Amino acid sequence: MTREWVLLNPGPANTSPRVRQALVGPDLCHREPEFFEVMRECRERLVRMAGAPGFGAVLFTGSGTAAVEATIASAVPDERGLLIVNNGVYGERMLRIARAHRIPAQVLTYDFTTPVVAADVTRVLREHPEISHVAVVHHETTTGLLNPVEAVAEAAAAAGRRVIVDAMSSLFGERLDVGHPGIDFVTASANKCLQGIPGISFVLARTTALDALKGRAARSVYLDLLNHWTTQEQDNTPFTPAVQVLHAMREALVELEEEGVAARIARYGENCRVLRRGMAALGFEILVPEGARSQILTTFRLKPGLGYDALHDAMKRRGYIIYAGQGEIRTYAFRVSNMGTLTPKDMQAVVTAFAECLAELGH
Repeated sequence: MTREWVLLNPGPANTSPRVRQALVGPDLCHREPEFFEVMRECRERLVRMAGAPGFGAVLFTGSGTAAVEATIASAVPDERGLLIVNNGVYGERMLRIARAHRIPAQVLTYDFTTPVVAADVTRVLREHPEISHVAVVHHETTTGLLNPVEAVAEAAAAAGRRVIVDAMSSLFGERLDVGHPGIDFVTASANKCLQGIPGISFVLARTTALDALKGRAARSVYLDLLNHWTTQEQDNTPFTPAVQVLHAMREALVELEEEGVAARIARYGENCRVLRRGMAALGFEILVPEGARSQILTTFRLKPGLGYDALHDAMKRRGYIIYAGQGEIRTYAFRVSNMGTLTPKDMQAVVTAFAECLAELGH
């Protein structure tokens, strides 16, 4: 359990010693001013680092799905509906959330390697005036697909609708205009490109959109976005949060500011280039077409006769954790992420490890 692993899964990502050390401070009551200072600093830093004036940050103790569900359940009025872009597991999950809360939903469905087309959004919104919001995943880690969020936001804004963005695995790792005039809500979590510890998710929300939630009946007790927002604005919390994890999140935000968002995005881009160049030289093909790929995660096709489990175990023996494809994709492809504290030098070592595994497995 003390072995250090190189995590090539799309979160939780490798973190720094500083972030991990922040977990082991003194015990602290979540109703004391010392904790509220930590919470307030995290919220303020999130808005600043996202470059989103006019937005507020709302924190949830829970995985990223908590923030997504809180947003969908809170944002869509009772008499309105939702348009969901579904081209991966996480678009499908948003549809499940809408159905669980009995929110009427229209769905734009594409295959897992095809990004949404903005003209399709325009068409569906024209046909369904009851829709108030469009929900789209920025980076679908199902395959490493990147959806054109800004184009979707333009289409929605032109039709007088608002956009909910799941940027769970892309915020601070891909370019994203959080403050785009068409976007009201962006969800993410601490343990992806922020390089924090799992346990905290958050919503970056336009304050006017948060104010519009006042007076509505809540669909959820715990996942009530307005309740969390108004309580946190008063330096308070409606429930017991993950105190130590928020300390680590604050340290991760300090590190992000030290590195710079643009520099982190550039580092991830170089990580990606080293990985893809090296894997191509080993004969691996990429599942997602060029032009639709993120720079955070790559889905590689398995070579004929090479099974995922054998490759996973061979890499793990060398200290690397790769990730299976989801669903049927597992039978013919696998995923490698390059987020977290990894560097281009680390990614070159990853490629070397893959080469050793291929030799070991007779490929």
